[in-house]
Amino acid sequence: MSEWEKLVNDNVQSIEVSGIRQFFNRVSEVPNAVQLTLGQPDFPTPDHVKEAAIQAIKEGKTTYTPNAGILPLRKAASRFLHTNYNLNYDPQMEVITTVGASEALDLVMRTLINEGDEVIVPAPAYPAYESLIRMRGAEPVWVDTRETQFKLTAEALQRKITSNTKAVILSYPSNPTGVTLNEQELQAIVDVLVNQQIFVISDEIYSELVYEGTMCPSHQYRR
Repeated sequence: MSEWEKLVNDNVQSIEVSGIRQFFNRVSEVPNAVQLTLGQPDFPTPDHVKEAAIQAIKEGKTTYTPNAGILPLRKAASRFLHTNYNLNYDPQMEVITTVGASEALDLVMRTLINEGDEVIVPAPAYPAYESLIRMRGAEPVWVDTRETQFKLTAEALQRKITSNTKAVILSYPSNPTGVTLNEQELQAIVDVLVNQQIFVISDEIYSELVYEGTMCPSHQYRR
């Protein structure tokens, strides 16, 4: 390690390139390989999306926006949650837009997590969770879900809670396993957390990829 590298933040020095990215880089070198690594579709961006972006540039929509994002987009997000999940969020005060889910997670961690905190994470998990937690000087607390069909159970959660627990991450449908919780399973977790000062960080980026049953979003249980 060079003298300059030693000056980098200690928490950042401990971060490694995720296994998914390492595997993606290796597979990219294999001709005709089918990529099942990154969470992106196997088709290009649809033409109407590209055309809308081009039109926005032509109209000069290339300047700063409000920090939370333009209001029409926040209103659209609010309508989406109301239409699909009967949830009501004020687009002025309770909705912000980010450049993808990873930025949103980073902002949440920066806002909520202090050095020495613990964040409970059901595993297997999206690799970035660990990096984001460790960069805050906090500790990821893993819950092995292999014996419970890759689902976090109320009992397993209860065993991991300590006086240092600041948050629990719920990622359902799960990345990478694809499983999700039903209403009864989620309610049992709610019963564990409802009277405790623990944040729930609910990553629902794959909520529209539920083809059987009904998606039960964690944030519908707000208190």
